[in-house]
Amino acid sequence: MTSIKRERYESLIKTLVSNAIYSEVYNPLIRMATVHYVKLSNDISVAKIYISCHDKTKIGKILKKINEATGFFRTILAKNLDLRRVPRLVFLNDDALDRVDHINEILESIKGE
Repeated sequence: MTSIKRERYESLIKTLVSNAIYSEVYNPLIRMATVHYVKLSNDISVAKIYISCHDKTKIGKILKKINEATGFFRTILAKNLDLRRVPRLVFLNDDALDRVDHINEILESIKGE
């Protein structure tokens, strides 16, 4: 599959999952999640969905609940994607913002010296 087509599917999956979280999920814990980006495998069999939350202490509970609801999200994708097989969904913590904050702290400490 071409990279352009894979990127299109990644964007579409991100939109569908985000909309489902905000409008179709009634669990307040899952509704705290924000989808940052999606990475599809080359054969589109696995979609890694990176999420984050403002309350860093609850991310473990959110990941547990959202991974329990993967069937729900796959059903939504099956209805809206023109794929023969819906990819297996894996929700992961997006810790990129934490790493950026850590790097900024290091740079500030170097600047202060």
